[in-house]
Amino acid sequence: MLSVIAGALLFLGSLYGGVSIRHYYKTRARYFEELNNLCNLLIDEIIHLKTPLLKILKNFTSMKKDEFSKHTDAFAELLRREVLADRESVLKILDCAYLKKDERIIVADFFMILGRSHSDSQEANIKHYRNKFLEAGGKAEEAYRVKGNLAYKLGILLGIALMIIVA
Repeated sequence: MLSVIAGALLFLGSLYGGVSIRHYYKTRARYFEELNNLCNLLIDEIIHLKTPLLKILKNFTSMKKDEFSKHTDAFAELLRREVLADRESVLKILDCAYLKKDERIIVADFFMILGRSHSDSQEANIKHYRNKFLEAGGKAEEAYRVKGNLAYKLGILLGIALMIIVA
């Protein structure tokens, strides 16, 4: 009886490991998807409607609770306090496990260009960064489909194998 309980716990542990790895890759893919959505919204709102940046960021994150929304809210708070954000303070905001170091630098540079020039150069800069985010998002989505789903399936198989060995 004790071996069955131990096998079930090992199964649940390996399943949890697979689900955690899959969640990591899914969150990365969603992060870049949200970045692209923000870029598209910024182009529409800043260029065509001349909406203030703080209002755009507030509306974009109002109903969301994901990692990207947390970072965007923190950046908007810097803007609200009228603090001139340097690269270090923005990188501190973006410190998370879901972004690699070079990706954090690119996202920080993107946030730093917002609201610092006229609308024509803003549009060119946002489109430039959107292309970078599309490329990184494609890689993250591919990693999610391959590595994330593989980790989930291997977690199940490892759990079954451990259950059989223990029981």
